[in-house]
Amino acid sequence: MAKSVRVVLSEQGKRVVEGRREWLLVTGFPGFGYVGTIAVRYMVKKLRAPKVGNVFTKYMPDFIAVEDYGIVTPFELFAHGGSGILFLLNNVIPHTAERQTFVEAVADWFSSVGGRRAILIGGLNQKFRVNEGEELSWLCLNECGWTLPETPLPRGLYVVGPLALLSMALETRGIPTLVVLPYTDPSRYDPRAASVAVERVGELLGLSIDVGELLEQSKIVEEAEEMLKEAVREAESKVRMHM
Repeated sequence: MAKSVRVVLSEQGKRVVEGRREWLLVTGFPGFGYVGTIAVRYMVKKLRAPKVGNVFTKYMPDFIAVEDYGIVTPFELFAHGGSGILFLLNNVIPHTAERQTFVEAVADWFSSVGGRRAILIGGLNQKFRVNEGEELSWLCLNECGWTLPETPLPRGLYVVGPLALLSMALETRGIPTLVVLPYTDPSRYDPRAASVAVERVGELLGLSIDVGELLEQSKIVEEAEEMLKEAVREAESKVRMHM
């Protein structure tokens, strides 16, 4: 019987992945602020990491799109061989019925190819910001080896969704994992919060990644939101004038 979740590498991808004995996983999901997916997609683009495979699932969303590297699929794997980083780009959230199966399959596959450490990226609701001025919180599992200057995730706050499930799967397999959680507005697409994650991960891994494009995207999003708010205010004002 076929497995409901499978990691499938291209022939070139197999050669790349098998060419190293140790790998670091960087991934996230389109949760609060879409932060994890924006950050991973941006790092893949800026590092020009080639696509090496896909994750296929039983309840896989039926879409593709076109990018510079070829077709875009729901769950994509990229490898930056020079730095030993595997990127899992989740363009959608796995179907609820198979989220646990998804993270278990990813964690098992990562372990099998020499996975040694992981960095997971997600958004944290900004209303839970502990100290004014801090842009993120974080969580270290299995003595991950990284320490950030910001306040670690306080007791009583929850990480939820597939990011939480993947954290559990990696933790139970003994894989040192850092969870990076920039503060964000859960209701909006947030490139600025993603830029915080990209900068911090780049610093930790010794990678120089310019986040200028993300900040420009954030400016465009903010301007569009302000224009929408202004249009709403004008519409409400006209309604009151005719009451």
